[in-house]
Amino acid sequence: MSRFERQLPIFGQDGQRRIMEAKVGIAGCGGLGVNVITALAEAGVCRYVLCDHDVPDVTNLNRQFIYSAGDPRPKSMISAEWILALNPAADVEAICEPVTADNGDMFTGCDVIIDCLDSFEARMALNDHSQRMGIPLVHAGISGFNGQLYVSVPGRTPCLRCVLGTARDPEGPVPSVGAAVAAIAGMEALEALRVISGLGSACEGVLTTIDLSTMNVERVDVDRDPGCRSCGE
Repeated sequence: MSRFERQLPIFGQDGQRRIMEAKVGIAGCGGLGVNVITALAEAGVCRYVLCDHDVPDVTNLNRQFIYSAGDPRPKSMISAEWILALNPAADVEAICEPVTADNGDMFTGCDVIIDCLDSFEARMALNDHSQRMGIPLVHAGISGFNGQLYVSVPGRTPCLRCVLGTARDPEGPVPSVGAAVAAIAGMEALEALRVISGLGSACEGVLTTIDLSTMNVERVDVDRDPGCRSCGE
């Protein structure tokens, strides 16, 4: 516990123990993912399921700081190596495949699933797995200076499908700067730690949007869609 003495006034002994004993599923090891992974490892999370099949590209390097161009390994494998460098006692499972409607069982036993994806279709599949398995889902997204956060707790809040509705992926590359990605990822990691520790998330059932160009924050309570195929009646 001495390593985390600065966190103990925040999470308490029991909360820190929950953090250290938690199993966390992380979908996507890109810009959001590498920052979330680093923050959780430094906070004491020891057990991970990482899912990403992509390999590093030179256009990733302005925000995905653990990679190097030309490394042929999937990002999930490199991220697992990064976690073990931060904490050699960590238990990390690297899944080198995309999130689909058919492979949610990889997150069996997780205490929380963290959405660091950049695909609407994959996010909806992840949401459906969260609902089916009864595992809280922490979501974040960012484009340029505009970020958003939402936490879905099955049986208690509307799901992510209720939030994103019929959204679709944008055409072309998403504008991205590393400092903005790191800011939103830090908030996402913090909400995950609040869920795990028992403090409770400030974004549970509330869509929070952040304009980092003006530092304007808006928070909107989300209503459940009665016809939602994931969590509706």
